[in-house]
Amino acid sequence: MEEYSNARDTTAAFVDIPLDEISFDEELIRKFSTEKDFKNVRDFLTQMRQIRDDKITHAGYLCFAEKNRLFPNAVIKIARFDGNTVTTFLDRKNIDSNMVRAVDEVLEFIKAHTSEGIIRHRSGKTEKRLDYPMDALREALVNAILHRDYTDTGNIQVRIFEDWLEIWSPGSLPKELDLSRILYEDRAILKNSNLAMIFQNLGLVDNWGTGFKRMNDACVENGNPEPLYSQKAGAFVVTIHKSILTASIEHIPH
Repeated sequence: MEEYSNARDTTAAFVDIPLDEISFDEELIRKFSTEKDFKNVRDFLTQMRQIRDDKITHAGYLCFAEKNRLFPNAVIKIARFDGNTVTTFLDRKNIDSNMVRAVDEVLEFIKAHTSEGIIRHRSGKTEKRLDYPMDALREALVNAILHRDYTDTGNIQVRIFEDWLEIWSPGSLPKELDLSRILYEDRAILKNSNLAMIFQNLGLVDNWGTGFKRMNDACVENGNPEPLYSQKAGAFVVTIHKSILTASIEHIPH
């Protein structure tokens, strides 16, 4: 496993708990295994290069444990606010499932707290459109999980306002990347290479550094302004405003 990690990759460290004392998400593990290849959880984790001396890496724990009970800063916090300030919560949730499941759980929360509309074309054809493109949100969430600073005690936060949505990821953008040229310089710089390796092996990322361009394209296609990328209070923030199409179309219940 060492060939995939580096000194700054805290997700390559090992959890100080015996493997048999951890509850793993076997349903998820079976999903990413073929039936003929799956023997047991230990065999899967061995194939994924995530165990040694009966201990699992931080990344392996975060991706395959049923619940994250060990790392409070790896819990994802998500909230829907009243209006466009953080003054009043309408709903909030802490996502403490493993990182693979967490992405879909966050997206479901967002869907439940944003609008879906129907566009009626002159031809009579109708088309459903969401306030936010799920492909762009998935890309932003996965990026936040893979590239955040896990030595920072803060959490990934998803803030849903009336007119826009923000995804806050603890830590700064790598110094090699320039915010003003982030769409034109495709390079994957991995802060947590072991975690990224797991996501790549599961087919969830490509690690080619093209995620920002894909986010932009998905937003434009959905009628959203291009995402805004910024550094705030020691975090990298992706801001996506609502689709200009859903702002004026017929809304339908979920």
